[in-house]
Amino acid sequence: MPKKDKIEKINEEEDKDADKIIDLLKDDILIFAQSLEKEYEIGDYIVRAIDGVDFKIKEGEFIVIKGPSGAGKTTLLNLLSGLDSPNKGIIYGHGVKFSDLDEESLATFRLVNSGFIFQNYNLISTLTAEENIIFVLRTAGVDFKEARKRAVHLLKKVGLSERREHLPFQLSAGEQQRVAIARALANDPPVIFGDEITANLDKKTSEFIRDIFKDLKDLRKTIILATHDDRLIDLADVIINFDDGKIINEKRIIK
Repeated sequence: MPKKDKIEKINEEEDKDADKIIDLLKDDILIFAQSLEKEYEIGDYIVRAIDGVDFKIKEGEFIVIKGPSGAGKTTLLNLLSGLDSPNKGIIYGHGVKFSDLDEESLATFRLVNSGFIFQNYNLISTLTAEENIIFVLRTAGVDFKEARKRAVHLLKKVGLSERREHLPFQLSAGEQQRVAIARALANDPPVIFGDEITANLDKKTSEFIRDIFKDLKDLRKTIILATHDDRLIDLADVIINFDDGKIINEKRIIK
């Protein structure tokens, strides 16, 4: 293809993307995914974890994804949050076609737009609770004094003011998850993702976390959780049943 034709094709694709983004923003759609596929090689086998998924998430929605272990829920969250990229398909979010971004650009995109809470916390073991939060803020360019102020505020919000100088191994599972939540909220991201965030926790801690998410819902944060916890499911605006890499059905809750 001649260079002139290549440039014209690129410009045409960019115009289509711009028109698509404008249409999505008009409809308050924060994240839009189309024909997503994700495959992994396991030995001699190829496993398709996500199989042709279409997805729309409106601003301020609380979405719960349910499904059996191995259904592909974690992979779907990773794609929608920018932690991973699809083999096929496109994802628009926050006015950006982020499925096409390189790894460095995608890392910056995640830092600004997504907070992710993992089932196993993923705290940095050599940093205190406070330092785990400061680390995220400093990465985003926040000066140390302001970062520490925010970290102290967030740890107070999750009931851990007295534990801020403790390392992860000195904290209970529930305390580690609350630090992880505070870390996810550090940059005040518009979207919060969570992967079975109460699966390993006791009832009291799970209820505390439910209350945090109720407050986030009241603040009109967009929330996408993979969970089987009825306390969190009760907060949902949309419940999606997911299995074998596909959306089986979607239920919108009328409240």
